[in-house]
Amino acid sequence: MGPWSKGRKFVIIRNVTVIGGQEAAPITGAEVVVTDGRFSAIRPATDAARPAPGGTPVLDARGGYLVPGLWESHTHLGGHAWFKPENERAKYVSQLLTDFLSAGVTNVVDLGGPLEMELAARDYRDKATDVAAGLFFAGPVFTGVKGWPVLDDPARAPIAYQTDNADVAYRQALELADQVDFIKCIYDGEPGAADKLPLDALKGIVAAAHEKGKKVLVHVHERIDLEEAVASGADGIEHAFQPEDPGSTAEALDVAALLAETNTYYCPTLVTWEQIAHNGEAGYLQQLIDDGFATHDDIPQITRRPIYGHQFPRHSAQDSRIRFDYAMRTLALMHDAGVKITAGSDVAMLMPSPPVALMRELHLLAKAGLPLPAVLAAGTRHAAEKIGQQATTPGTITVGAIADALLLDADPYVDIAHLVDRSHHIGTLRAGRPSWEMASS
Repeated sequence: MGPWSKGRKFVIIRNVTVIGGQEAAPITGAEVVVTDGRFSAIRPATDAARPAPGGTPVLDARGGYLVPGLWESHTHLGGHAWFKPENERAKYVSQLLTDFLSAGVTNVVDLGGPLEMELAARDYRDKATDVAAGLFFAGPVFTGVKGWPVLDDPARAPIAYQTDNADVAYRQALELADQVDFIKCIYDGEPGAADKLPLDALKGIVAAAHEKGKKVLVHVHERIDLEEAVASGADGIEHAFQPEDPGSTAEALDVAALLAETNTYYCPTLVTWEQIAHNGEAGYLQQLIDDGFATHDDIPQITRRPIYGHQFPRHSAQDSRIRFDYAMRTLALMHDAGVKITAGSDVAMLMPSPPVALMRELHLLAKAGLPLPAVLAAGTRHAAEKIGQQATTPGTITVGAIADALLLDADPYVDIAHLVDRSHHIGTLRAGRPSWEMASS
């Protein structure tokens, strides 16, 4: 880790354009000062010529672009680790967090898994000597009795609280909120069905979480699920909803108005629906290669996965294609209406790795017509805000914030490839620790 490993607590980065992740214009030729792992000064070129204090490491950014460290705002690390022996899962999650950091992702939001495993993973990371992405998690999700994602598999019981009782759900949520960073609910299924979380239970869970100062994210399927979740006080909606009329944008505009009015965050997980819709299609894998998200060497390990070519539980390829196509057509409209969109990949069943799935998600957001500053916001500050972390880990380059950042060699506001193609990544800052060596002292 260069100068940082020598015990110094100050780092200066010079010759850099700072894109802070907010609406302010980029600062060219800037000097960025990091003190004790936080940004302590961000100065324009006219103020940056002062000599560095003796012994302070100075890093030459070579005219690069410093952006906030990326956030994966919807994944399931426990799902990726499930095939490992139980005593190896925490270590494997730790390795995934290291892999995320190497891809420029400084924080990962886990949307549900066994609480013991997530606590163990966090404890493992706290004791590790290497640097990795930060971890925020929900623990078990709330769902109906034998609801998604448990269904009829008793082995999956630890990943969810299955409930049909609002009072019980409220008490469980109060207890869980003390152990997790936010709470996740699955509100998916036919109204009144036994496997769907009851609406009064959803309301009780939200009330309990908010009493504890924690956010609630809600997985939805159809528009009515989304509307009821928002009315219940949900802070974030997970997954693009399935429209009643895929040929009309009116539904998206109505939903956009609701989300914008209530300041509810929206995580469409485009890459999830893309993968499920095209699972088993050789042409899709070739498209990933052509777009730079896979290589020919990746294809054999992808096609050997048990899920490859088989229907995904709960969601058909046809329905997933509808959700994907509709979201791709309407996300720009939703952004224009003021909806705060976040970037999350959820599953990486056809991707070489989970970090690549997030890069594909960012690429798809740009392809859907979001302006590139909005894509960066989706992959940074909106993710932090969605789970209530904007005070200390805001996903921005601002004075006082934890110094998480990604250094690029080209402007991410010119081409999305400059952000998602790792050939453009020079290095990262994780809590002020630089991963690149360019000391000019």
